[in-house]
Amino acid sequence: MQLTNEYDIVVAGAGIAGISAAVKAGSMGARVLLIEHYPFLGGMSSAGMVSPFMKSMAGDKELVNGVYKEVEAGMRKLGGMIDNGFYAWAFRSVANNLLSQNNVDIAYNTDVTDAFVEKGHIKYLTIATPHGLSKLYARQFIDTTGDAQLVALGKFPWLKGDEKTGQLQALTLFFRMGGIDVEKTAEYTKTHKEDFLPWMDFKYDFSKIISIAGYTGLIEKAKKEGRFPDEVDYVFFTTLPSSGEGAFNTTNILGIDPSTSSALTQAEQKGHEQVASITDFLNRDVPGFEKAFLIDTAVQVGIRETRRAKAQYMVTGDDILQAAKFDDVIARGCYGVDIHGQKGEKSRMDELEEGAWYDVPLRSLRAKDSENLMVAGRCIGATREGHAALRIQPTASATGEACGATAALAVKLNTSLDKVPYEKIRNELLHNIDA
Repeated sequence: MQLTNEYDIVVAGAGIAGISAAVKAGSMGARVLLIEHYPFLGGMSSAGMVSPFMKSMAGDKELVNGVYKEVEAGMRKLGGMIDNGFYAWAFRSVANNLLSQNNVDIAYNTDVTDAFVEKGHIKYLTIATPHGLSKLYARQFIDTTGDAQLVALGKFPWLKGDEKTGQLQALTLFFRMGGIDVEKTAEYTKTHKEDFLPWMDFKYDFSKIISIAGYTGLIEKAKKEGRFPDEVDYVFFTTLPSSGEGAFNTTNILGIDPSTSSALTQAEQKGHEQVASITDFLNRDVPGFEKAFLIDTAVQVGIRETRRAKAQYMVTGDDILQAAKFDDVIARGCYGVDIHGQKGEKSRMDELEEGAWYDVPLRSLRAKDSENLMVAGRCIGATREGHAALRIQPTASATGEACGATAALAVKLNTSLDKVPYEKIRNELLHNIDA
């Protein structure tokens, strides 16, 4: 594969949103380049080790199909996914095949350092690669970096954190353990129900993924003895497709804004300190973990929010919780407002009524004041509350696919993003909005 410096569409960031955008645009015949900082695909699904996928079903209605379901089906075929839990290696493998099948070029080890903008139109990006700096031209650009890097470098408007306090959600360094006696620790939960989170029903099917969250009694004792992180209130893990393994969404890194290198370094250090303390606690105190061992930690700390674009429409918390519907719908979701509180901030999990869903409008993908820039995934246009619902992987995939379809149509019709007829976009996304 020989990369060039000019494409129809450049997608920045190869998480699930960027992969979905690139696959969709490539499937529609556009010449697409997907650029990525890491030497592998996946973003939070891979580098962040974020598993399982959050829900995308409202009652018995699947809201996200398309590329997302192709990824799921591929991972199941490889034996890398059961229920909604998956391995990062399976995600990378399937995503790589989908991009190749749809003729998408990939540039790993590539960072965007600048964007040249003229009258709201991005002319080119300056990128840094192992060969040095170079210019990259395209007709359309899609920002799926998670941190809204193209938005910021292009000096388009953006927001960060809570509108009143500026606070950002807590960070989490995921880790995996093996050698867990899952049935033994599950049995312990049944006799200590008061030490576990209210959503647990203690009905386990060990042929499927199970989730456990709690051990608060044991944690309280360990905290008094100074051997458990004060910032962590409970241990939460889900079993993975291989027996005896668990993925832990447990560390809780507070007081850090992860949008700078120095702050990210602090977060990584704090995350690894917490992992060491938590795994020691599990080995010493928790039944079923006597022979458990740490397999690995995520390549990077998990980030829930940094910058997000100011878009033509900002999805709000009310839009989420009131199951809003829009005339320019391009995706749907049912995940509620989920905020992992920072220091002095209470965490929230406000869910929708069973069977309800909300629409995501096309306007929330259009970066304000830009002519040829769309956003998807974590940097979507939303208030903090709206963002706290839209940031999950299934919805990120659907918004990425919508960006890919819109940008490819703009190229095909030789017109601007805002002049692409909505009905043509809708026809490309029926599987996610009418299914």
